[in-house]
Amino acid sequence: MLYWGADFLINLICYFVVYRWILFLPFRKKVLWYIVTAGALCPFVMVLCHYNVLGYEGYVTAIASLAALLILAERERLKVALVFPIVFFASGTISILVIYLLAFITKTSYSDFTAVRWRAVAAEAVFPLVFLAFVLFFKKLHEERESVVFSIPQYMIALLGSGSLFIIIGVAQGVMKGETEFADWTSPLTLCLAIVGIVFIALVLWQSSIGKKAFRYKMENDYYQLCLKRQEAHIREIVENDQKIRRFRHDINAHLTAIEQCIQANDMPQLKSYLERMRAETSKLEVQKFTGIGVVDAIISEWYQKAVSENIEWEWDGGLLGQTGTDAYDLCVLFSNLLSNAVEAAEQVEEGAERKIHVSCGSFRDRICIRVSNTCRNNPETGRHGTTKSDYQNHGFGLLNIRNTVAKANGEIQIAEEQGLFSVEIII
Repeated sequence: MLYWGADFLINLICYFVVYRWILFLPFRKKVLWYIVTAGALCPFVMVLCHYNVLGYEGYVTAIASLAALLILAERERLKVALVFPIVFFASGTISILVIYLLAFITKTSYSDFTAVRWRAVAAEAVFPLVFLAFVLFFKKLHEERESVVFSIPQYMIALLGSGSLFIIIGVAQGVMKGETEFADWTSPLTLCLAIVGIVFIALVLWQSSIGKKAFRYKMENDYYQLCLKRQEAHIREIVENDQKIRRFRHDINAHLTAIEQCIQANDMPQLKSYLERMRAETSKLEVQKFTGIGVVDAIISEWYQKAVSENIEWEWDGGLLGQTGTDAYDLCVLFSNLLSNAVEAAEQVEEGAERKIHVSCGSFRDRICIRVSNTCRNNPETGRHGTTKSDYQNHGFGLLNIRNTVAKANGEIQIAEEQGLFSVEIII
């Protein structure tokens, strides 16, 4: 009977390790709860196993362990119950594999090794003891973490996979013990092997899908970081211009006095020169506002300054006034790619020819219309809207990103290319 009690306690420790330090489920912190719970259930398990109530002692220890876990859990008891079959199959599989390994190391046959029941109990204790030693060695694993969340596909794959492996290894265990009743397990064993194969294929496909999502999330996160940096620069520019305006206002009386002096002296050339200087200085104080949406204006402002620095004529019509149901992230993607392509195309126009970018946007009800046109170098391959750069593997994604964003918003896009003029019109 002591064997059954020890088997129950070891299994309970093993399940607790999985729940607490792998699945990070919350359990009670007072040791008294564990002593009372284990002390009450241990004699109960010993009595049931002694009288062979359920026919198989493994069922008794599993049910008693689940009851103990439900008592000791602080919350999320439904998850404890739902995940228990997976934990039971996984830990049972590990226990059998540990027994295989110890029998191999001691050069003992499997049946002889398990004939000594205390050896089997000691083998079951290897996994929780090794894992606990690992936890104690790496103190950071003691930190509280969020509970693992299983989706329905994850739960089904884990349950089928662990259950099938448990049955396969269990059958192999019976065969190694020389138990002839497992000879009739050919069909179930074949079914389990098929399930394991299907689960493996499902995991590969699922991992591929997760990898694609992770890559997309990384791209979006990088773009968000870029938008934040640009918005920070835009806000810094606004603050600096505000300080310049304050300084200009501080000196306004002196400027008025200088102008008045020029008028009294009838010095028109000096007055004209002074006013032109004031106009040039005040033009530097202007903060460009395009859509009225801060993060979007930060993106547009960067390309506006780039166009001005490259002597590209810039025209802007309309605005969104900050009122739109479209996600700001999507607007940033659209304007960033549209203006990037427009500036790069206008830069390639020959010296002396017209370099111009015209942007117009507006909103009506819940729809937004954006049109960007720019002069471009004559392209003999009309209709080929890819990149003209030699590094074609890392470029040419602008229009693709625009199309994907428009498609996500169930919008429309029209691309036109005439002699020396390229335009994109979007309605979302």
